[in-house]
Amino acid sequence: MKSKKEEKAGRGELWEAASWEGAERAQLETMLAATPAQRLAWLEEAIRLAHASGALEAARRERAPKDWE
Repeated sequence: MKSKKEEKAGRGELWEAASWEGAERAQLETMLAATPAQRLAWLEEAIRLAHASGALEAARRERAPKDWE
């Protein structure tokens, strides 16, 4: 069972993440806590999503010289 002091500390952490700076800090801490394997899995999923949405094809067409089309 947590003491009242520990409970207040936990609520304080939640309130710290309620500001822009706190949310940014919490996001950074989460990213830094991820293992390299988790980061790679996230990147692979993001690439699959971009490919499925057609975003990669659109970017490729924008970079291609006009005479290739």
